[in-house]
Amino acid sequence: MTGDKIELYRTLATKMVNDCLRVSEGEMVWIASMREALDLAEEVALECDKKGAKPLIQFLSDHYMTRWLAETDIKFVETPQEHVVEAFNKVDVYIGLGKPALKETPAERISAWRRMRKPMNDAIDSREIRWLAITFPTRAMAEVSNMPFKKFEKAVLNALEVDYQKVSDRGKQIINNLLGTKSIHVSSGKGTDLRFEVTGRKWLNDDGILDDEDIANKDIGMNLPAGEVFVAPIEESANGTAFFDVPTSYFGATAHNIKLTFQNGKVVDFKVEKGEENFRRIFETATGDKDKIAEFAMGTNPKATFITDITQDEKVLGTVHIAIGDNKGPAYGGKNDSSLHWDLIMTKPTVETDGKTIMKDGKFRI
Repeated sequence: MTGDKIELYRTLATKMVNDCLRVSEGEMVWIASMREALDLAEEVALECDKKGAKPLIQFLSDHYMTRWLAETDIKFVETPQEHVVEAFNKVDVYIGLGKPALKETPAERISAWRRMRKPMNDAIDSREIRWLAITFPTRAMAEVSNMPFKKFEKAVLNALEVDYQKVSDRGKQIINNLLGTKSIHVSSGKGTDLRFEVTGRKWLNDDGILDDEDIANKDIGMNLPAGEVFVAPIEESANGTAFFDVPTSYFGATAHNIKLTFQNGKVVDFKVEKGEENFRRIFETATGDKDKIAEFAMGTNPKATFITDITQDEKVLGTVHIAIGDNKGPAYGGKNDSSLHWDLIMTKPTVETDGKTIMKDGKFRI
C-alpha cells in the first residue's frame, strides 16, 4: 500500500469513528469488511482502540460469496444465522466496508441471501445500533460498472473527499424549505409523473456528520459517500408513474431503464428495458411490503458521479431516487416491513412541493 493510500485510509477511519459514528469508550464495534478493504478495516479498528472501544473485524470475499451462493442449497442460503443475530445484542456500532459484487450470481439467490440478512437488519433497527456503510472500490465492482478499475477507484475516492460541511449546509437549507410540506409531485421529460403525500413525516439530512439533532431524530445510520435529503412518503399515497434512467445494480444483478406504475402506494406494473429478469426475480422473491413506496430523496453531493453503485449514484447532485420496500427504521418512521429496500434513480427531475417548484430539470431552485 502506498503512503498516500495509508494517509487516506487513516483520514477516512478518523472521520468514520469520530464524526460519522461518535464511537466512545466501552462500545462494541462490528466491522464487516470486504477482503480488499482490510487495510481500511484495520485503520478503523485502531481508531476504535484509541477511543477505548472494542472492535471486531469480519471479512468476506467475492470469491467466497459467489461460491457459497452457487453451491449451497437455496434453503440453507435463506436460513438466518441465529448466532450472528444474537451477537447483535452486544453491538453498539456496525460498520460495513464495501459490499460483494455478484455479477454471475442468479438474482433469486441474491434475494435469498437478503432474506437471510433481514433478521440482522431488524436487530440493527430495533436496538437502534449506529451504522455506516461505505462504498469501497474493488475490481469486481468496477467490472459490474463496466469501468476501468483506476477510473472507478478515482470516482469513489473523489466523492468521499467532498467538503462535508458544505454538503451538510446544503441539506439543511433544502430541509428548511421543505418543513411542513404536505404533497410532492415529481415529473420528468422521460415519463415520470408521480404524486404522493409526506404530511407529518420527518425530512432527514444524510451529510456524513452525526450531530445531536440526528441523534434526537434517531437518524443514526448513514452512507459514505454522503449527500442526500430524504423522507418516507405516506405509504398508501403514491399514484402515477416513475421512470428511472440510471442503471441499477442490486449486488451485481443489473437492470436499465425501469418504469414503475404506482396505485395507492403500491407498484401495480413495471417495465424494464434491459435486465427485466433480474429485476423481476429480485422483486418477486423479496418478502413483505416489497411493492410499496418507501423513500423519496434528492442527491446533494457535488463530487459524486455515476458508477452503477446505488450507494454513490443516489448521492449525485440534482438526482432524485425513490425506494420501494422496507422503511421502518428508527429514522424513517415508516410502516413497510420487507427484506427489500431498493433505491432507483432518475436524472433531470422536476420536483414540486405543495405547488412550489424546488427543482427544475435537476437544478435546485432553493
